[in-house]
Amino acid sequence: MNSAKGDHDFVQSCVLDELWSFFLATRAELALFFAAVVAYLLLFGNAAPKGERQRRGAKARQLKVVADDADNDDDSDLWTAETSEGALSAAERKRLEQSFDAAFAAGDHRQALRCWAGLRRSDVPPAISVAKAVKSMLRMKKDGNIVVRELKGHFQRHPSACRAPGALAEAVEPLARRPDPELATAVIEAAEAAAGARPDEQCFEVLLSMHFSAKNLAQVQALLDETAARGVALTTKARLVAVKAALKGGNFAEACRHFAELKTLFVSSDPTPSVAPQQIVSQLVDLACGERRLGDLLALFEEAACGDNGRVPIGEEVAKAMLVECLRRKDWALSQRTERLIRAGTSPSDATFALLARCAGLADGATAAAQLEALVDEVTKRGTPLSPDFTLAALAPCAQHSGCLSLADWLAECSNLQQQSVASALVRFYAEAEEFDKACDLYERCVAAAAPVGGRSGDTAPRQPAVSLDARAVSCLMNAALRSGRHNLAKHVLDACPADVAKHIAMVRGCAAKGDLAGAHEVFNGLLKTGIEVNSVVYNTVLDACVECRDLKAAEAWMETTKKAGRADVVSYNTLIKAHLQSGNVGKARDLVAQMRAEGLQPNRITFNELANGIVSGAGGGDAAARRRELWGVVKEMQAAGVKPNQVTCSILLKGLNARSRQAEINETMDLITNMDEPMDEVLLSSVVEACVRIGQPALLAAKLKQLQGAQGAAVNGSHTFGSLIKAYGHAKDMAGVWRCWREMRSRRIRPTGITTGCMVEAVVSNGDTEGAYELIQEIRQDESCRDVLNAVIYCSVLKGFTREKRIDRVWAVYEEMLSMKVELSPVTYNTLLDACARSSQMDRAPGIMQDMKAKGIQPNLITYSTLVKGHCQAGDLDRGFATLEEMCRETDFKPDEIMYNSLLDGCAQGGMVGRGLSVLERMQREGVPPSNYSLSLLVKLMSRARRLDGAFELVDKISAKYGFRPNVHVFTNLIQACIANRQLQRGMATFERMLKERVRPESRTIAILARASLAQGAAEQAAGLLRAALGLPTVGMSPVAEDLLPHAVATSLDPAVVSEALQGLADRGRVHDLAVPL
Repeated sequence: MNSAKGDHDFVQSCVLDELWSFFLATRAELALFFAAVVAYLLLFGNAAPKGERQRRGAKARQLKVVADDADNDDDSDLWTAETSEGALSAAERKRLEQSFDAAFAAGDHRQALRCWAGLRRSDVPPAISVAKAVKSMLRMKKDGNIVVRELKGHFQRHPSACRAPGALAEAVEPLARRPDPELATAVIEAAEAAAGARPDEQCFEVLLSMHFSAKNLAQVQALLDETAARGVALTTKARLVAVKAALKGGNFAEACRHFAELKTLFVSSDPTPSVAPQQIVSQLVDLACGERRLGDLLALFEEAACGDNGRVPIGEEVAKAMLVECLRRKDWALSQRTERLIRAGTSPSDATFALLARCAGLADGATAAAQLEALVDEVTKRGTPLSPDFTLAALAPCAQHSGCLSLADWLAECSNLQQQSVASALVRFYAEAEEFDKACDLYERCVAAAAPVGGRSGDTAPRQPAVSLDARAVSCLMNAALRSGRHNLAKHVLDACPADVAKHIAMVRGCAAKGDLAGAHEVFNGLLKTGIEVNSVVYNTVLDACVECRDLKAAEAWMETTKKAGRADVVSYNTLIKAHLQSGNVGKARDLVAQMRAEGLQPNRITFNELANGIVSGAGGGDAAARRRELWGVVKEMQAAGVKPNQVTCSILLKGLNARSRQAEINETMDLITNMDEPMDEVLLSSVVEACVRIGQPALLAAKLKQLQGAQGAAVNGSHTFGSLIKAYGHAKDMAGVWRCWREMRSRRIRPTGITTGCMVEAVVSNGDTEGAYELIQEIRQDESCRDVLNAVIYCSVLKGFTREKRIDRVWAVYEEMLSMKVELSPVTYNTLLDACARSSQMDRAPGIMQDMKAKGIQPNLITYSTLVKGHCQAGDLDRGFATLEEMCRETDFKPDEIMYNSLLDGCAQGGMVGRGLSVLERMQREGVPPSNYSLSLLVKLMSRARRLDGAFELVDKISAKYGFRPNVHVFTNLIQACIANRQLQRGMATFERMLKERVRPESRTIAILARASLAQGAAEQAAGLLRAALGLPTVGMSPVAEDLLPHAVATSLDPAVVSEALQGLADRGRVHDLAVPL
């Protein structure tokens, strides 16, 4: 036993040892485990298991429902409490009223509603605010039906209080503030049903304010119409809302009408009027300027301000806006009225005086000078120097009117000549007025701030000028000094600036830009006198000036001078080559290349690229095939000289490609692009894409676009390239590609240029989504980073789109937006507006457009007059069309073109004026304008309507023979139509046969006219034969023409509607089975 016990102790000892060893080995892990358990219990010891949580949640929801039911029961009791206890005594009513006011003031809206419910038992109207009760209902989120029911009950109990002035407005006012128009309307209807109360002026005031706040201008106008119909006078606040609504809606007449009713508010002798009337006046002025009705508004202001020393509050910004409008319209009389109105209110500021000076320039010479002198005198009497803005504004009219030289002298005496803009403007004025001595004296006396320099009687050391002139003034001063013989002063001007070659080069270029080649030579000679070594750059600059001044003989003479000086280089020859190419002399340019080689100078890429570009541009004349041969000869010569074509070369070659280019030429150009050493950049990619669009090869375009995704593709990072791609996709009618390019460009933060934006807008418009294009413009307007890219060209794309759609209202809306944004308009803009008037038969707007055009200083062009003529003729006002033609010939140098004459012929045809139409044809030929097929088709229409069928055929034969062209399908179709109109079907069929003999295929209209006439005259077989021939089907004995002509009788495009009409006609005549069904 002792042995067994010892074994047991041994085993127990071993187990304990193992457990201890395990504990020691895992003590860290066990410690972390127990720590985690303790932490969990501390944090989540009260958390119940998931099932328990669900049970608790369900119980809580049940309790909440019970509580809500209890609350609802309370409310239900509150709303259903009736007069079971009888009427309230005076003390009880007063207590409830006081409790209501206290509860509302404390924000206890539930208690306030209990008091409201208690007051139902009052037999007299409670002395509480109904508006407060409504607010409490809204705060407690009561349903709209409950609110209406409560108020209706209140109105029924106290109808006299409901009909009291302002009572209904008080009830509606909280609802209007939300705003809740539907609920407010329901309350008004309930009041009328319960107590016969109708909205008074105060109620209409609340309703008008509510709908205006909700921007519901249509409802505002409806309410105003209702007040007028019911004879309800508007309150001052309601009238203000009416003015604001009219301004918001752009209704100038309505705004003026309401403004006139508010004379006592807007017109005051108070020198510091309130801000609100000033804002209304400002908005009214902006609208009047936009509507071109500033004169009407001034009349209203003048009428309102008369008597009792009243005045309309005209702030500085309003005054400036009105004066700017006067300047835009170039209306001197309007500016005078505006000035009187401004002076009646406040003393003009410096900025206002500057605008008044500009307006003075609108008058004639003597009046302008007198007005300017009065303004200068008034400003100088203030004891302060003239501001730069005023001096510049007053000087501008001086340059426009003769006899203002003394005024300019006065300005020079009174102005601060240390201002660069003032000094520069005065120097330019004197120099451009050819008062050269005064320009020089001004510089010596005031600008140089030194003793006279470079006078005729002696020389003085130059000093640093006190103020620097701008570049244009320096150029004018140099010209004045040279023209007046004060060469030392000219030298002083150069010496006063950094004395280096770069300055003289800049002066030479400045003279060249002005076309003053003699001045450029003078500057060069002055540089020679300084003793500075003159390098090739200076010689080449003078040579370039000769080229820029288009004086080829002077350029050749200077080239000889350069050669003698040993300064001729490759740049010199390239410059002279460019000059000869500009004059169209390719042969002389090639001779210069040979001279280069004889002088040991090798032509470079620029040399060959200039030659290639000159040939592509048409220098040297010749037909297209000869120019293409010469162009590729230059390329081969370039390659033979070891000069590889670069990106510029390829771009020039691409520029020469078009829809008539040979496929071999296209392939060679693309091979050069593929094999050139330089990688394709964005410029070349744009050229490739645009060339593919021109030549009309979508497959080639797709292949080149695919290069963008390849390893050698060009990375598109420029806005111009994106514009080319957008244009290409738009041309291919791929709007998905258009929008993809645009979104990619915008997502990469690439700022679009005006050209890119124009390509995008044009692509969207040309694919039939003009509204989408306009929305895109609005998005760009909202983007401050690129809104400045919007210009008249972009807006014109949208204008043309709406014009084609005949949506004249949208055309005018876009035009008004252009004016509001101060977009610089062009003749194209106004021509588009006139075209819109012509297409929409609204030529009564044309005089206003022409007036706006002239007011902006934009001269009409030939297209303008042509559009006017077309519009008047289409409107049936032929006399005005001819008057426009005569006005153009009398007042301009334009000559009528074919389009204008065709418009007149069309007008004569519409009016049946044969004699007048023939006189137009005679004048057209007399002035060397050859008639076209379109002219012939109009003449046929003219003769047909006058029942002169033989004359129509005679005119076609005579004119086509005289001018050597063959009548087209439109002329023949009109002849056939004339035959049918004159009941000569057989002659029409003969004309159809003649047409086929001359290999002119018929169109859908031709077949329709003949088939319809044949059916009308009972020739059903002939009609069926015409349809079969037009469709290319066997005629089966019903051929309308000779069998050998049938291949030419197949119509180019036959409208299914024509076939359907003919089949129906055959069926109506009982020819279903034998003619219609087989067909």
